[in-house]
Amino acid sequence: MASLARTAGAVSRTQSTALYSGHSRTVLARHVSSMRTPTPIANHIGLLRTPATPYRPTATALPSLTLTGPTAAPYSTLHQAAYAQSGRGRRWTPMAIALAMCPIITFGLGTWQVQRLRWKTDLIEMLEDRMALEAIPLPRKVNLDALEDFEYRKVRVTGRFRHDQEMLLGPRTRGDGQPGYFLITPLERTGGASKILVRRGWVPRDKKDPATRLEGLTEGEVTLEGLLRSGEQRSSSYFVPENKPDKNEWYSLDVKTMAELAGAQPVVVETILTTPDHMIKSELIDKNLPVGRSPIVEVRNHHKEYIFTWYTLCAATSVMLYMLVRRPPLPKKQPQMLPRHV
Repeated sequence: MASLARTAGAVSRTQSTALYSGHSRTVLARHVSSMRTPTPIANHIGLLRTPATPYRPTATALPSLTLTGPTAAPYSTLHQAAYAQSGRGRRWTPMAIALAMCPIITFGLGTWQVQRLRWKTDLIEMLEDRMALEAIPLPRKVNLDALEDFEYRKVRVTGRFRHDQEMLLGPRTRGDGQPGYFLITPLERTGGASKILVRRGWVPRDKKDPATRLEGLTEGEVTLEGLLRSGEQRSSSYFVPENKPDKNEWYSLDVKTMAELAGAQPVVVETILTTPDHMIKSELIDKNLPVGRSPIVEVRNHHKEYIFTWYTLCAATSVMLYMLVRRPPLPKKQPQMLPRHV
């Protein structure tokens, strides 16, 4: 009876409170439901015996974002997140800017080589047309300022060779791989004309000593035709040693120094080869006579190779730049919070 009275009292108090708040039915149903499922006494005992675990705040470690590629740097987490979201660090690095300049520079160099090729082709055609003209007598005193306008022009000279002042240019090959030397011999012209240099031709290495080729040491007055030259383009190779005039060793054609030593004008006349190729050995080499130069224009023209090289580099760097720009940006990652341990 006492328990029924307590239950009835609790119900009456709950109903009065619920009526005051406006939720009588809901509160009453919840209270009755809780009375139907009583809590085991063991649970109450366990709650009384087990102390509540105190709350201890723990430090939360944020995961660091790792950037790959040239933009990787030890930034803080917030900086890395902003850096990855922007996408600018990956695309416009100094390396990317340099790569963007490569197609422009290589295209300009290739276009410049195209212009150089046209100029060189016109120059060779002009020299070939000039070489096809008839020979003219060389003036008594050559005007060095106008010498360039008569480059590869056939001229006729008369004089006497000074074999005692002969100079050897080489060693060089004639074209068949056999080493030898080119003979540079001063020519004293008749009639009080200036002395000039004559490039008589090529002799084998074993004929370097003039005593071994006495048949080729022409004596007396001679008249010859040749190409008027002001010199030759010096090789840019580092393997070509310097000339040694005191030892009469000439590895490159230094017309100015040679002319000063011989007391002549810095003018070179190159004798032209008129013997057929299949008769050069029997008619010239075996008879110890120098082999003259072939009547061709010896002007370097490698601009086609340069054009191919520069335009190929332009295409390759353009493709690389396109792949770099069109690559999707890095995913936007947000820093995540680790779960707290309670």
